[in-house]
Amino acid sequence: MVNQRESSQPLLINFYKKEKKKLAMENITKKLNITDVERRLLLPENCLEDLRSDLEANLKFKDEEGELWTFRCRASPGGRSKPALYGDWFTFVRVKGLRVGDVIVIISDKEKNSAAGGCFKIKIKKSAKHHQKE
Repeated sequence: MVNQRESSQPLLINFYKKEKKKLAMENITKKLNITDVERRLLLPENCLEDLRSDLEANLKFKDEEGELWTFRCRASPGGRSKPALYGDWFTFVRVKGLRVGDVIVIISDKEKNSAAGGCFKIKIKKSAKHHQKE
């Protein structure tokens, strides 16, 4: 079952539950803020309707160089939860040299992900400011 959420924001996230405690997601595009680069990648509030606040999951991501990363995904306890990716996320930020204003794109193919155990692609788009400083 696919849960869809309508929003006027340019960020579209759909999550669905394939099996108990196994999540997958559709495409996500997010401009990074200070919390995203210093602590964890915050996702929009309540975007994980099927993720209980006590549930954590390991999600695998393949970057543009083909390197595999594992991030923990967890919704904060309480009624209004902002799911977050953490764990190796901070290492990913440092290795990739991500800064505030850079954009990440997470791409998912639901059929391939089911067979591959939930591996997503993650791409980086550096901000114009970022390129000027280098």
